[in-house]
Amino acid sequence: MQALIGRIRWRLVGWNILILGLILALAGAGVYAAASRSLLNEVDSALLSRSEQALPILFPGPRPDQFGQSGNPAGGDTGGGGPGRGPVRRACEGYSGGIFCIAFGPDGQIRSNPQQVSTSDLPWPDTTQPTFSTIQLSDGDAARVLLRRMPDGGLLVTGTSLDSAESALHSLLLVLIGGCGLGLLLSVGAAWFLSGRALVPIQRAFQQQQEFIADASHELRTPLTVLRSATDLLNTHRDEPLDDNGELFDDVRAEIARMERLAQDLLTLARSDAGGLELMTAPVDIGAVAADVVRRTTPLAQSQGIQLGLQAADGQEAIVDADPDRLQQVLLILIDNAIKHTPSGGRVEVRVRRHGAQAELEVADTGSGIAPEHLPRIFDRFYRADKARARERGATGLGLAIAKMLIDAHHGHLQLSSQLGTGTQATVSLPLVANRPVSFSGRLGELAAHLPHPASRQ
Repeated sequence: MQALIGRIRWRLVGWNILILGLILALAGAGVYAAASRSLLNEVDSALLSRSEQALPILFPGPRPDQFGQSGNPAGGDTGGGGPGRGPVRRACEGYSGGIFCIAFGPDGQIRSNPQQVSTSDLPWPDTTQPTFSTIQLSDGDAARVLLRRMPDGGLLVTGTSLDSAESALHSLLLVLIGGCGLGLLLSVGAAWFLSGRALVPIQRAFQQQQEFIADASHELRTPLTVLRSATDLLNTHRDEPLDDNGELFDDVRAEIARMERLAQDLLTLARSDAGGLELMTAPVDIGAVAADVVRRTTPLAQSQGIQLGLQAADGQEAIVDADPDRLQQVLLILIDNAIKHTPSGGRVEVRVRRHGAQAELEVADTGSGIAPEHLPRIFDRFYRADKARARERGATGLGLAIAKMLIDAHHGHLQLSSQLGTGTQATVSLPLVANRPVSFSGRLGELAAHLPHPASRQ
């Protein structure tokens, strides 16, 4: 089991790392692409601004788009601060800020190259609209250029080296790779921890399943052993009359009945686990159901020397939406359980009352009680605090598990409280029919027996 759980755990860790790695890779690629586009947009914006400044210097003379209706340059300023004066000229002198400018004449010859930049394979656009392009300089460096065709057919090239942008992107790439690597490394520990926590319910369910199979096998082995021994004795005395072996015959019938009850209980629990347990619900007076069950079980209590009583509030009906057969089955389990654990001379009390929006059904006994350490597992299948006494009574430890499953199917609650030497109280709470938010109805599946077998609290 541990080896299987270990393989599943590592597989979960592997899938978590793979999925997280893909997420980090996609996120990192998105960040890198966005940063690259942002840097390129900034470079293009700077090139466009410097191209506007260099245009009147490298291509002197008026341009059609710079004159208004009066024939004066747009902006009306012809002083030193105008577009063709001092500040603009100084903006393109030298290789300032990594910006270079090259002017080509209509014949393709270089007209001006103040920064002495050598280019190769320079594109020559056909449109007069500004065009951006990335080229390689003669020294191998990448450069971003803005190409503008002039009205006379010339070309203005404004460009800048992409070394700084590429350096920034390279640093960002290292940060992203390092961050992703560190994140994956940390996620291994986190995935190992989370997978361990996620597998706890699976381990518990697997362990409970193993215990269930072992307990069921043990419960079946006992009557089978008795049957085998009884049939062997009957075979030995085959020639004797049946009346002479009546006790063995009764033992065989009792063990067959026990196996039948166990098989029916296991079938009920299996249907519940598979979601195949259906209820035929209707408005039911829980007090009337309790009175009928108490009447039917009173002879059993009297045969054990136990007083069985019913207390119900006069004039107050407790109507619930429930399957009457299943409700009787629950009450029979609780009463039979209480009778078996109450000594002769004790008392079992069944109480029906309304408590706010709930109808409560309580079965209290004056038996030996249950130790506190057993209460958390009292509804587990096949769990019995006193296994020896439970086997003597023919109990399987499935009664309370079935009762709780049926009450849960009715959207109710079953609670058990007990004190050693004082007694035990089992309380069933069901929503009153007028306060039930959703009606739980369905079709009653095949039911082999409506009445449960004697069940054990432990």
